[in-house]
Amino acid sequence: MKLSHVVLVAAAALVPSLIPAAAHADGGVSIVSSQFTDRVEGGKPVGDAKSVAGARKVVYWIDAANTGDPAQITLVWTVDGKEVQRQSLDVGHAPHWRTWGSRPVGGAKSISVRILDAAGTSLKEDSVSLEAKPS
Repeated sequence: MKLSHVVLVAAAALVPSLIPAAAHADGGVSIVSSQFTDRVEGGKPVGDAKSVAGARKVVYWIDAANTGDPAQITLVWTVDGKEVQRQSLDVGHAPHWRTWGSRPVGGAKSISVRILDAAGTSLKEDSVSLEAKPS
């Protein structure tokens, strides 16, 4: 065997160890982007976190990437520091799967959302304050 072939074979054997473990995974859900809004139109958020303060309901919009089989994520809603709701959302196999959950604002001063994968691992946490800020 020539020396150049030996070097090539040795390099090919090392390459998989240089690639991060996540790249070897068979797939899974990751969050591309997400945001609070007061409504969704055409699959896209219309407002932003500021628009939630005057709304009757809050919407949490998610753009998820799923390289694996269809899966579910869970939105854990916390209002004023207390967990009040869990919503399961389907995420199909796609680089940009858009989905959202919603709940009434009520008299909330703050709302938080934690996104969990099917195993219960936290993918992202986000919060919005609904209290009027002094000018």
